[in-house]
Amino acid sequence: MAESKTYPKILRSKRENMIFFPANIVEVQKKDMEDKLETFYEYDLLKITDTGQQIDDYDLFKKQNYAELRKIAYGDWQKQFEIMQEQGFEVWQDYCQAIKVKYSKVETVEK
Repeated sequence: MAESKTYPKILRSKRENMIFFPANIVEVQKKDMEDKLETFYEYDLLKITDTGQQIDDYDLFKKQNYAELRKIAYGDWQKQFEIMQEQGFEVWQDYCQAIKVKYSKVETVEK
């Protein structure tokens, strides 16, 4: 989980040839040392390969890169198998469906 005082943006790292995508952004309030509330943003930072994608439009990026983002969100097969074994097949199906909704496939958007 990453944290920032400013609203997170998609960033490109030329050194690593990666794009850092902030997912699951949540605004939180925390008290500072003087008991004043400060706003922070907590999020998961997902890394995908940079293939020259646009990074200025968050929603468009999500639509254009849904397959890579889903792959990260699903996790490895061990994680998925653990969900099936410990929580049941229906819970795993719901887990997968929630990811498909979050990173929806849009046929009309071109890369």
